[in-house]
Amino acid sequence: MSLRTGYDRRVVRPLVAGLPRAVLLDRRRIEGAPLLRDTLRLLAEPGRRGGPGDRLLALRAFEAALALAATAPRPPGAAHPHPGIARAVAAIETRYAEPWTVDTLAREAGMSRSAFTAAFREAVGTSPARHLTARRIREAARLLAGTGLPQSAVPARVGYRSRVGFHLAFRTAYGTTPGEYRAAAPRRA
Repeated sequence: MSLRTGYDRRVVRPLVAGLPRAVLLDRRRIEGAPLLRDTLRLLAEPGRRGGPGDRLLALRAFEAALALAATAPRPPGAAHPHPGIARAVAAIETRYAEPWTVDTLAREAGMSRSAFTAAFREAVGTSPARHLTARRIREAARLLAGTGLPQSAVPARVGYRSRVGFHLAFRTAYGTTPGEYRAAAPRRA
């Protein structure tokens, strides 16, 4: 048993390997499960700064959200999420650094651009471009706060070709520059 995570890694690996790369829940399903909704909001809170034990609490909240997502009731008459949308969400979540556009994401989903955009917005609650930007910026924040990667390398690592575009997107999301964000992050051991 590891004191750091509280899990026996020999047991966890097969369990983690069996998890889906992404879980797609539509907005109605989340709103119909208040505990899931509130847990997800807590986890997604931008610029969240934690104290001692925050990482463990976040891990446990994520575990709870995953369990709640598996059991969240489907609203009457709600359609099953489109498998193409699930593929696009998985691509954004796992391959965010690729040069995605709405057109290439629509192709990944096997849909026309207009049908994809409408279905994505309905299922996820935001546009594909905004979801991609949010994912990239979350990863950038993680890299800035938790690694020694040079700040100048972060934009390319998360899929930005322009440092200026990255800087503006980061400032919009977190209300601070990437450099200020890194400086305010707790020091790594």
